[in-house]
Amino acid sequence: MHRRVWLLAGAAAAVLFLAASATAKTTAVSAAAGGTPAAAPFAQAWANVPRTTAGREASGNVVVAIDEDVNCWNQILNACNELVGGYMGFNEATDGPFIQNQTGNWIPTGITTSASATTKGVTYTINPKAAWYEGGKKVPVTYKDFVYTLQQFVNPKNDVASPTGYANLDPTNFTHKGNTVTFFWKTKNCTATYPCGPFANWKYIFSTLYPSVMSSVDFNKMWASCICDSAGKPLSDGPYYMSNYTKGQGVVLKANPFFVGKKPGVPEIDFKLILDDNAQVQAIRGGEVDMITPSFGSFLSPLQGQSGLTFSKIPGFYFEHVELREGHRPGAASVTHGASNPLLQAPWMRQAIAMGIDRQSIINTIYGSLAAGLKPLNGYLYYATQSQYAPDFQKWNFNQSKALALLAKHCTGGPTSPDPSNTKIWTCQGYPARFNWMTTTGQVPRATSEAIAKAQLKAIGIDINDASAPANVVFGNDGAIGGNYDLAEFAEITTGDPSDWTTFYQCNGSGNYTGFCSKAADKLIIAGSSELDQAKHDADFKAADKILANAIPVIPLYQRPVPLIYKSNLLGVVNNPGTAGPVWNIEDWHWKS
Repeated sequence: MHRRVWLLAGAAAAVLFLAASATAKTTAVSAAAGGTPAAAPFAQAWANVPRTTAGREASGNVVVAIDEDVNCWNQILNACNELVGGYMGFNEATDGPFIQNQTGNWIPTGITTSASATTKGVTYTINPKAAWYEGGKKVPVTYKDFVYTLQQFVNPKNDVASPTGYANLDPTNFTHKGNTVTFFWKTKNCTATYPCGPFANWKYIFSTLYPSVMSSVDFNKMWASCICDSAGKPLSDGPYYMSNYTKGQGVVLKANPFFVGKKPGVPEIDFKLILDDNAQVQAIRGGEVDMITPSFGSFLSPLQGQSGLTFSKIPGFYFEHVELREGHRPGAASVTHGASNPLLQAPWMRQAIAMGIDRQSIINTIYGSLAAGLKPLNGYLYYATQSQYAPDFQKWNFNQSKALALLAKHCTGGPTSPDPSNTKIWTCQGYPARFNWMTTTGQVPRATSEAIAKAQLKAIGIDINDASAPANVVFGNDGAIGGNYDLAEFAEITTGDPSDWTTFYQCNGSGNYTGFCSKAADKLIIAGSSELDQAKHDADFKAADKILANAIPVIPLYQRPVPLIYKSNLLGVVNNPGTAGPVWNIEDWHWKS
């Protein structure tokens, strides 16, 4: 569903999810003044969960290990836009008309009986059986929920990660009759952030649906500690609702008896926090958990071919990359952080850094035989597995001699040839070629990636300082969101549609943490996002990709594989390359017995 690894970030496309590991960014949100109370304690339910696989099969429990916590649950807000939050409850509780399946196609959820788009707008006919679970009470889904959802996405007072798609609709121009509601595309007061005209990936819109019962609550503060109403009662129109949650421990989801779709095959699903990758491996080998959704790395090798386990690995819509901080985060006047070194504003410096890093060696070292055939990603808007992909970035492939020659034109005091033992650092325009590299603490693959890049850049006279921090710092206002970094490695997770990247690369975009701006790329991306003709849609984005490849706002590393390991007796599980992850069809999970 929609998240950004901004995870880069529901259901969808235009909001990406920042992923620190298999998940994404975290920032503290207070539950005070307009927020909502906490869910029941996790330990209360966890005490009754059987500790063996056989026991859980008999009782109807599934335990999923998760490697990162959240600080809030309103996933479309910048502060809460975490992939892990989608896995642990948000996706399951906010169903809209469509969800992405394992092939990246949008399929109906049952919330509506029909949905369509024209050059004038979008129309939905709500299933009369669709309902919200509100603390045991059945509340119908109505057009008011659609109106409330749209209004929250486009309200400038709300700190949403991205209004893309929703922003094309006029929140004041809609009609409704019975169970049918029609929204119309904007035709006036258009801006880059709130464009006029259609949105090509329209099935993404409303893929996250919010309950209008929350209309009296401050949207920026709601769901701080649970997905619930203002009285703390669980809310959900999806297959599961959140019954228990304790920060640092885990989440309990219980089957929603009012879900309009297929009756869930597992009564209770427990997400247990196990933060260490190796500990997760041991937990599933020892039968303590039934599924793990870890980051991808060689530490998973012992699980391949193990009896009783299913090891799934598919190419994901995961854009593993290194961001290059050029200036202050656009549109964030209250944020004063910025890069420590203005040299990142120079195109030649970004080019030198890109050519100084051997991306293939990073892939080979981190993943080994697990990622046989995985190559560096050389595009910005399409993935290597998509037919529209063009390797526009390959001009900056590893070439230390060329990088060194480029630095010598602008700087002094560096090495004369690439040398792994070099100690000389370039000085350029009065600044040392020295940068901080931010990663998330405990992430072995990214720590290894940084170590390799650091050694390779040292060989050409660029010094890298380690700047690892916990995920809630990296993806908080004192980290990536606030622009407090020079270089930062993480992943963006999308639905695969290039319009997902609109606010990521857009001048003053809400998801643009780098300070990058290209008016030419903006124009093409906005045009492509509004183009319902597929050929024209693709042509606009392909042209924008070439501009981005020349500008190097970020360094693409690779299309990260998505691993999913689970007990073979747990049936109905299907891996998913996008933000919905393995929970996209969670109602289909069931034990063989």
